Amino acid sequence: MEIKNRSIVIAAAILTAFLFIKANCTKLPFDCAKTVYSFQLPVKAFPDKDTINIGDTIWLEINERTLIRDGVSGEMTDYSGAENLGTVIALGRYNDSMKSWVNENPQNFKFVILNSHGKLVNQTDIGTEFTFSEQENSFLFSLAVIPLKKGLFSLLLVDARNVFRASDKCTKASFSIIFENTNQHYPLNPFYIPGTNPRGGDYYFYVK
Repeated sequence: MEIKNRSIVIAAAILTAFLFIKANCTKLPFDCAKTVYSFQLPVKAFPDKDTINIGDTIWLEINERTLIRDGVSGEMTDYSGAENLGTVIALGRYNDSMKSWVNENPQNFKFVILNSHGKLVNQTDIGTEFTFSEQENSFLFSLAVIPLKKGLFSLLLVDARNVFRASDKCTKASFSIIFENTNQHYPLNPFYIPGTNPRGGDYYFYVK
């Protein structure tokens, strides 16, 4: 009798869990981890000089409407209410003696959020995590990056994955963060292949 009752309890628990998932994941009743949407989120750096001085500022700005084109369906999609949209900014420094890129400690840079357009979430030796703000139907991010050390540096805005909305925590989206209307100074990268024109979230600059 005890075994039978335990089986009933387990079956009831499974059914309850299934109904909960179905109620809260109407588009994806069986797989809440699946990514449905794929967006591009443009970022601009300015002034996009290849060489700056210690204490100068590189401004990073994102200003994109929440009604955004989905790369999967090609349709315009309202993705307002995104709760966890952001990026990790990873910094690299070229080591001449090693002839390779190495991780740069974020402590050698100063980050200043402007106009409350974003939030600094966490900072480690590998990178600094930010979330973007959402105001007046736009995703906004405005950041001043101020180098405190000389050298050849790379700056990478990592793509956002598994982004969900407050109204639908099951349906996920990916955001590819790419520079637009910005000279990314690829020739500064010692591993750059002349003639190629890569497009991504990486940016190169020299601090003297």
